[in-house]
Amino acid sequence: MNNAFDITNMKYVPKHYTSFLFFILFAVVFILFWGRKSDLFQIDFLLQQMPTFYQHISNFSLSYLFFAGIGYFWLLMGMKFRYVIVLGIALLLANLIYELFIPVLNTPDIVDAYFGFAGTILGFLFLFFVYKSGLNPNPIATE
Repeated sequence: MNNAFDITNMKYVPKHYTSFLFFILFAVVFILFWGRKSDLFQIDFLLQQMPTFYQHISNFSLSYLFFAGIGYFWLLMGMKFRYVIVLGIALLLANLIYELFIPVLNTPDIVDAYFGFAGTILGFLFLFFVYKSGLNPNPIATE
């Protein structure tokens, strides 16, 4: 039986260092996110540079995780990189529009949008690396 998450449906497989980098970045972003609620995960240097750092990190984390997660899956499935770029642009616009014009469950704050931009850009850099040198053709892919 062939389902959507069967490895034979993936056009590409990640190289070992690509998978390693994906999980390292994922872990770093989660540690930064956990710093919002736990002093154990807060980085003093970041707080010294910007005392409100952890008030904005959720936008960074959500933008990165959403973009890198979906984009990575798309690249493994063989989608064209231009669709990944369109998703990134949509995410940048969504950050800006939500933070400036939609006060639902949100206090408008341009700094939150900047953090969302940073998360999206980090995700783009990771995905561009994956696209350029992080994938191998899947030897057991079905056409």
